[in-house]
Amino acid sequence: MAIPSEMLAWQMYGAGFEKFGKDDKPVVLPVPDPKAGELLVKIDAIGLCFSDVKLIRAGESHPRVLVDDLEKDPVIPGHEAVMSIVKVGEGLEDKFQVGQRFIIQADIYVNGKGYAYGYALNGGMAQYSILGQEVLNGDEGCYLLPLSDKMPSAIAALLEPWTCVFAAYHIGLRSAPLDGGKMGFMFGAKAQGSYEFGDLLSKAAPAEVVLAGAVPAGFAEKVGAAFPKAKLTVSESFPEGMTFDDIFLCGIGGDVHSYQPFFGLNARVNLMEKEAISGLSSVDVGSIHYQGWFFQGSADGNFSSAYGRNVRTSLKKGGTCWLPGGAGAMGQMHTQLAVTNPDGPSKIIVSDMDDTRLANVDQLLRPAAEARGVEFKLVNPSKMSPAEFDALLDEFAPEGFDDIVMLVPVPVVLSGSAKHLGKDGLMNIFAGIPAGKEAEIDLNGVVFSGARFIGSSGSRTDDLRMTLQLAESAALDPETALAGIGGMMDLKKGLDCVANAKFPGKTVIYPNCVNMPLMKKEELMALGGEIAASMEKSGGKFTLETEQAILKKFGC
Repeated sequence: MAIPSEMLAWQMYGAGFEKFGKDDKPVVLPVPDPKAGELLVKIDAIGLCFSDVKLIRAGESHPRVLVDDLEKDPVIPGHEAVMSIVKVGEGLEDKFQVGQRFIIQADIYVNGKGYAYGYALNGGMAQYSILGQEVLNGDEGCYLLPLSDKMPSAIAALLEPWTCVFAAYHIGLRSAPLDGGKMGFMFGAKAQGSYEFGDLLSKAAPAEVVLAGAVPAGFAEKVGAAFPKAKLTVSESFPEGMTFDDIFLCGIGGDVHSYQPFFGLNARVNLMEKEAISGLSSVDVGSIHYQGWFFQGSADGNFSSAYGRNVRTSLKKGGTCWLPGGAGAMGQMHTQLAVTNPDGPSKIIVSDMDDTRLANVDQLLRPAAEARGVEFKLVNPSKMSPAEFDALLDEFAPEGFDDIVMLVPVPVVLSGSAKHLGKDGLMNIFAGIPAGKEAEIDLNGVVFSGARFIGSSGSRTDDLRMTLQLAESAALDPETALAGIGGMMDLKKGLDCVANAKFPGKTVIYPNCVNMPLMKKEELMALGGEIAASMEKSGGKFTLETEQAILKKFGC
């Protein structure tokens, strides 16, 4: 195929939508020529994600952006990309061919460092893109997965977000102290009585142990005897800048906020309290999502007893589940999984502030809920007082919820929802509340009744491969999440729809359809001709035939 000399791209020049593109339009750039070891790909479709909105709003402050000045070194966002090879760089001729189609796993790592596609690397909000060795030869090998010609590009663009949803229920949780890790003990003013190591801690093998605060008499000697190979430090406070893999907060009275700087990546935070915590605690819930913090606790003084309790990450079979924001673009996917999973909950309530989105989910999923015998309730909290809504939730789940899937990235909403967790209840913080953002939480549930909070960010190549296989085998119908499509000039308008939840599902852009207007899926029938005929044939579904007719009509 002929490769043009210029292309359109939406570049990000700083923080805020006013610095996304120029004069609310994409910029014109030269189409790059691939160097040795690189591929030039045409972007066939790019899904729009709320993560893109957060990236554009944050600019250089976003943790996945690696440049210091986007004005000088602008980045092209877009990570939910579908692409086809148009030119192969020297040295790759035996591995890749022109015309091959791929989806990309955007969470790219090289020697442990993140080079996320659409964040650190130029992404898919452009007509063409260069893929270098970071993508083709990273820590997980090649981050491209081959795509069948039978799958529409708009549907393939939905596989990455579907993968993130699946991955949220397959988080690897550690149920024992980390061997070779750093372990910290803080004894606060309310530390009382005796503490025992228990079986797990007795078998642990930390590399370093720090004891701080009002350390009980003789405790340092016990630690030294238990961990003779570990470096042991006793101090009034934790060393500045140090973070721990396993941390035990004994008698701090719920003051988690003061010790959060010492929580490492995937830290296990043990709350050891022997009396009820007074009031609410300020907790960095964003870092539960982005840093993998896991809070556990016990009231018996046994350092091992919290490990292994309620470490599930999937929805409880036959349980009671609440999905705040479950009718939004990503929420709908979570709701679909909860409703259709034969090992899923038996009672599901979805709350959302938009009646149109709720009606869409009701129409889409109620038949499946009825077929599985699931009690399925949808409610708009804005139509009632907070007290009435709380009463409704208490009536639906008198013992509290087994699972709450948090799909609203608002700390105060999370705080209000967390109080409805039942014994051994699990809150999955899927919505990407920024790291550092805190919410007020009653931690007594963590200490005394096994309540837990989990979260995850992104996915891995094997996760995406699994989703692709499910879609290709018809075990998953990703098309149900598609709500709208559009062309390159309307990409920014599409992001506005994402930011303000104007569509009841996902929006996909065809970068090489320059002037295609942004349309809801149901509006496609009005285009008539081959497009309408294809959707009539499929019962309103967006098929490969539909896509081919659209590309033909708009000259893509």
